[in-house]
Amino acid sequence: MIQGMTYAILTTADLPRAKRFYKEQLGLATEEEQGETFAQLATREGAGWAIMAQPPGTPPVGTMLYVQVADVDEAYRTWRERGVETVTEPEDRPFGRTFAFRDPDGRVLHAIGAA
Repeated sequence: MIQGMTYAILTTADLPRAKRFYKEQLGLATEEEQGETFAQLATREGAGWAIMAQPPGTPPVGTMLYVQVADVDEAYRTWRERGVETVTEPEDRPFGRTFAFRDPDGRVLHAIGAA
């Protein structure tokens, strides 16, 4: 469902939980895993991205991340069915159709439709 974005690393306090979220709920696979510290996620198009265990005692690094999807409304329905917490409903913005959702660490991410 996610088609791509520029490379980004998201830190997390719980890498196994984050991997389950991105794999089971968002439908991504991992290309490379380094135990409990790092997992690179696979997308069909675009640059790569990863999740990484954050150093103990530090908060997750803030990000503003937009992932490209072929169909915003389909992604919204599918991810809600899989238990993804959505923040906004799909809406048309000057830069495209989009909606916001949360990952397991509470970060708000955004899905945007393919141009």
